[in-house]
Amino acid sequence: MLTRRIALVLRVGAVVFAVSAIALLVEPSFFVKFIGVVGTEDAVTPELTWAMRMIGAVLVIVATMMPVVAAFASERTLRQVASIMVPVCLTLSFITVVAPGSWTLGRWGYIAVGTAFALAYLYGLQGRRRNH
Repeated sequence: MLTRRIALVLRVGAVVFAVSAIALLVEPSFFVKFIGVVGTEDAVTPELTWAMRMIGAVLVIVATMMPVVAAFASERTLRQVASIMVPVCLTLSFITVVAPGSWTLGRWGYIAVGTAFALAYLYGLQGRRRNH
C-alpha cells in the first residue's frame, strides 16, 4: 500500500511539474505575473525571463524522473524519496510565501498545492515499514 500511495503522489506531482515547466518555457512572463512576483509586463526583464526558462528546463527533468522512480523504485527507495519530498514541498511553499510581489490567487494556489503534496507524501509514508 505504501508503494502505491507514494507512487501515485509522484505521478500526480510529475503532472503538476510538467504543467509548470511548460508554462515557464512557453510564457514565463505569464507565470511570474500569475504568482504575483511582478505586476506588469514592463517589470519582466530579459534576465528574469531567462531565469524562469532555466527553471522550466529543470522542471522538465524532474517531471520526467518522478514517474520513472514511481514505476521502478523499490519500497525502501520510495520511502526515501517521499522523506526528501516532504521538506522540498514545504520549502517551495515557504519560498512562494516570502517571494516579493503581490498576493495573487496563483500564489495562494501554489502555496496550497505545495503544502498538499507535503501532506500527501506524509500520508504515503504511513504505510508498512520494513527493517531493511
